[in-house]
Amino acid sequence: MAQGIVVKIWNISAGEGTKSASAQIGSSIAYIENPEKVGVKLELNTVNQISNELSYVANELKTVQGLYEGARHISDFDNATNEMMQVKEFYGKLDGRVATHGVISLDQEESDPKNAGKLMMLLDELMEKVFPENQVVYAVHTNTDNLHIHFVLNTVGMDGKKIHMDKTFMRKVFEPEINRLAIKYGFTPNSTWSQTPKKDEVPIATRKVLLQKLIDHAIEQTDDIAAFIAYLRADGLTVNVGKNISVQMEGMPKAIRTGALGENFTPDGIVKRLASKLDPLVWKSVGEHSHYLPQRELVNFTPSKMKKYREMSQEEKKQAVHLLRLERNPWEESRKDNWAIQNMSKQLNEVAYVYEIVHFYSHGADSTKQAMEEITKQRKVLSAEKKEIRKNLQAYKPITVIYEEMKQYMLRAYLYDAYGRTEYVNDFVKYKELSDRLEQIYGKSVEEVADFIMDQKNQLLYANAQEKELSAQYRVIQKYVSEGRFVVNEEGLSFFKAVGHSEALRNARDFNVLATDIRYITAKDVDGITVRVMTTPEVIDGKTTVATTVTVLGENNQVIKEISSNDMEARAFNEAIFELADGYGLKECQTRKKNIRENMH
Repeated sequence: MAQGIVVKIWNISAGEGTKSASAQIGSSIAYIENPEKVGVKLELNTVNQISNELSYVANELKTVQGLYEGARHISDFDNATNEMMQVKEFYGKLDGRVATHGVISLDQEESDPKNAGKLMMLLDELMEKVFPENQVVYAVHTNTDNLHIHFVLNTVGMDGKKIHMDKTFMRKVFEPEINRLAIKYGFTPNSTWSQTPKKDEVPIATRKVLLQKLIDHAIEQTDDIAAFIAYLRADGLTVNVGKNISVQMEGMPKAIRTGALGENFTPDGIVKRLASKLDPLVWKSVGEHSHYLPQRELVNFTPSKMKKYREMSQEEKKQAVHLLRLERNPWEESRKDNWAIQNMSKQLNEVAYVYEIVHFYSHGADSTKQAMEEITKQRKVLSAEKKEIRKNLQAYKPITVIYEEMKQYMLRAYLYDAYGRTEYVNDFVKYKELSDRLEQIYGKSVEEVADFIMDQKNQLLYANAQEKELSAQYRVIQKYVSEGRFVVNEEGLSFFKAVGHSEALRNARDFNVLATDIRYITAKDVDGITVRVMTTPEVIDGKTTVATTVTVLGENNQVIKEISSNDMEARAFNEAIFELADGYGLKECQTRKKNIRENMH
């Protein structure tokens, strides 16, 4: 019994320009006119019969050298490509979907050569009904058991409108019209088009898993695509093979393309898996993209310790009594002082941290913009590497699934094998079966697969940690920039002015300003050297003042030299600053700084 008429449609697309669109249409027309596909070898009486049937068909239909070809809105069949392009150029619609290529096929029982003319008439009437304004060329192919007709349809009509054929259009317009014409010309209509679609009783996710398992099993049992298709059919699946592979199992209302099951199940993916079952595992890795800073105390304050009165020195007792007579609590002030100093220490550490990551990611340029751009770039590279690892794991899913199943039996199988626990013999047998399957089909040992899975998952773990670190570093730089707390003096300063010790002393002495500050100094034409300047508040002999420590840092923040105002008289400290400038050639300096905390008294 005939199964009914069938149609397939696909779009012909092109890039920009006339040449591309013309080439695509031309190659499609050349295909459907191929004499090896459309040549009809008939007896003379059959030719006469078909000739009679064609006598009342539209004038555009003709028989040319034994080929059954036709056209609509085309004056010269041999010049069809140019005529289609003239319409496209006139309306300026040359890109995107330039044409639609379709095939209407008869059932094998109805593929007698005498039906070639009727098939052409059906196609012509279909076009008149559905696409009356569009140019089309078509030809009957007789090189297969199923008589079929190809057609190439210009997507731009004579009225300038561009057609669009989606699944809804096919179901509601195109397929019903083909069925109507099939009945008119004596062909069996497609019964599935007229039926109300049935709902699959099995959830689509479950159905996909079932199909994946059947395909995985077929790949394991075969070595080439022909044997693979045959194995699926022997398993009870309906399999259609063309540009795509579609499969349908019992209970499914319609077929599904294997590519919808995942990248490993596309035609290319299946062929690759068949060919590479015994190939060695490919291990992917993640690079080093995040700059990790060691956990260290960049600035260390030692807060004063709360003491009992009898444990105080005479000087400490004197100071405590003095505060008490002023109705101030020395212990309360000590707690506040401890907290304030610790908070300043924390903030100083933070600004040093920000400076270091900016310095690192901007490759020494100390540019927050460059640093943030570099972090963004590294995150993109990291994301690509993570995607590659996930893709790699997905590619080996048939192998990893076997291993995951083996893990369920691993412990009990060991207890049977090592200690003779006979209650676990079934687990041992199952484990052995899976192990043999892994070894014989894929050439992999359990240990090899286990190491591979652990490594790839650890790589993802490492990548996620880097991604988290990069995000945190980006946010802290962005925070400092948005709050205006990360400023660069672009004009060249003398090293002495860049250090700023004299200015800090004056502010403390004249205005009682306690300023905690950390800054980093770089100099023009001096590479590999950075100077860190740290200024902290001090109270000496009851007077407000500041202490400044200047540290010369080399590569990797190695301390080369350090001077402190606490260790020398003011004049000597100033002279030491000038000596550093001369010794390291520190001129035309730039500073990156942040005032951590200012208290006016």
